[in-house]
Amino acid sequence: MTNFKGKRILITGASRGVGFEASKLFLKAGAHVIGTGRDETRLKATTTILQQLGDFTPLLADFDDAQAPAAVAQAVKAQWDSLDMLLNNAAVQTYKSDWMEEGLQLLNDQWRCNVFAQHELIFRLQDLLKAGSEPRIVNVSSGAGSLQALKESPDMPTYRLTKYALGGMTILWAGLLKGQVAVNALDPGWLKTDLGGPGAPGEPSDGGERMWEICSLDWSETGKFWHGNQEIDF
Repeated sequence: MTNFKGKRILITGASRGVGFEASKLFLKAGAHVIGTGRDETRLKATTTILQQLGDFTPLLADFDDAQAPAAVAQAVKAQWDSLDMLLNNAAVQTYKSDWMEEGLQLLNDQWRCNVFAQHELIFRLQDLLKAGSEPRIVNVSSGAGSLQALKESPDMPTYRLTKYALGGMTILWAGLLKGQVAVNALDPGWLKTDLGGPGAPGEPSDGGERMWEICSLDWSETGKFWHGNQEIDF
């Protein structure tokens, strides 16, 4: 199992769900965590809990805002001279039955938060990651965004397409950063989070544990899609 003590970790979407559960695990293991949240009240409440566990720094950031990734990268660089893990967890989902119900605007609106923000954070933080110790990037995707899932169902098309695109982005960054930064995608499972809804079969803590597992893989593993420590198909 990887020793996370002293690791410097940026977790987006740390104020709820998978990001919150993963933050708890890494802080208990002695990591230093900067965590973003889009809701100020919720982030303050989360910070109260997480700072009791370890070194947690909150950052208010809404990735629907085109300026947010640059502001987050600047804040991380102001605090640290290296970064060991970038966990791109923040995302949004709006359930609609198909493209016709979604209309034209939803894809445009959610592309930034679900794809481009992750890309920009990697772009802006790659030098800091290269200065880290066995640095890793984890892009939190979904089984709903696998190629097989797209073939099987046309529902929630924007969410599925953005997660499928995130898989492609993961592969391309992994190729560019091979031997320097490990880049992988994670399917945390269908969980009882704000995004997954109360009818999901899994608990948020399951997603936190799967984040721990993917970050514990051998550093040579890159450019792949994982459900915890089990490789799955993009």
